[in-house]
Amino acid sequence: ADIRAAERFAKLYDVIVKDNPNATRKGLNLFLIRVLFCLFAEDTDIFEKNLFTTRLKELTKLDGSNLDDFIGQLFGVLDVKKEDRPEDTPSWLVDFPYVDGDLFKDQHESLKFTAKSRKLIIDAGEKLEWDQINPDILGSMLQAVASEDSRSHLGMHYTSVTNIMKVIKPLFLDDLRNEFEKSKGNYKKLQHLYDRIGKIKFMDPACGSGNFLIVTYKQLRQLEIDILKEQNRILAEEGSGKAMMYLPSVTLDQFYGIEIDDFACDTTRLSLWIAEHQMNIKLRDEINNAVRPTLPLQHAGAIVCGNALRLDWEKILPHKKDDEVYLFGNPPYLGANNQSKSHKEDLKNVFPTEIKTGEFDYICGWFYKAACFIEKASKISQFSFVTTNSITEGKLVGLFWPLLLD
Repeated sequence: ADIRAAERFAKLYDVIVKDNPNATRKGLNLFLIRVLFCLFAEDTDIFEKNLFTTRLKELTKLDGSNLDDFIGQLFGVLDVKKEDRPEDTPSWLVDFPYVDGDLFKDQHESLKFTAKSRKLIIDAGEKLEWDQINPDILGSMLQAVASEDSRSHLGMHYTSVTNIMKVIKPLFLDDLRNEFEKSKGNYKKLQHLYDRIGKIKFMDPACGSGNFLIVTYKQLRQLEIDILKEQNRILAEEGSGKAMMYLPSVTLDQFYGIEIDDFACDTTRLSLWIAEHQMNIKLRDEINNAVRPTLPLQHAGAIVCGNALRLDWEKILPHKKDDEVYLFGNPPYLGANNQSKSHKEDLKNVFPTEIKTGEFDYICGWFYKAACFIEKASKISQFSFVTTNSITEGKLVGLFWPLLLD
């Protein structure tokens, strides 16, 4: 399903770009992300079944000449609460809910549509199973097909779930799971863990299309469900007739990311919303009377578009001295001989002026900034990155690791 969706998206992307040579990249990307959300929403009960595709098919001309007007009206109304919509809002928009989450906050950039682009959107709605989408895979594929230089390498932005687990399990997940096992049978200890996982903060300072954040979010939501199941079991065993009231623990505002590519940032937000909805459905199916609505969309902590080596991470992820914070990800690595002038300037910006960075791999900047971050955070804050083995071999070891360890 992910491959078919990415291939369909690639065709639509190419047609839209070709038909709109003067459109901004931001406007094009935002349109495509919004369409993807609508396609997912109508297949997963966020919208009424097939609502978006049916309305588009019924109300737009075959040549696509009025499709931009249709899109502009729809996207405009999705950011307005129903009670605040103007009285003259067209009746065909009544069934569309309020979405929020900043997805439809910016005005739609007017675009040219043709019979071909109209048909591609309709086909995507009618022929693809969007409820089968895996957000941690889809995001990387979308980012790849939207980047011409990586179109032939669909996996280049993707870190597999297996490899992500190799990072996050020893970093924090094993500890949380061990605490869960030790707390079984003890309602108060389980509640303490439940409260704890709702306060931890996570950041990927090179998040790409959000794979690490998505997998972490889903793992934490699953742990939340497992805790609730065990608490319900304890209450049932006690036979007190006491019903547990569901209060959410893990939320998207615990998750932060930095990424230099604006489309990847938009993809990360979309993928997190998809992951949240999927976990909301799982919660509803596994825990009686536990309902967590997807709409309005929740805000992620901060998914910031920018150069991570030029930004202040503490401003992006504000924290207190006793906060539990984890940084992780797969930052870019590039040997000293392959770096551009801007790469070398980035590294000079990170390290103290007296440090010569001419031999440093590009990823050294992420390690150093992460070390500085957790030094100012709490004692339990840690980081772990996928990296190149070049920083643990040869002369770079003696140059770089003393700085990091100090």
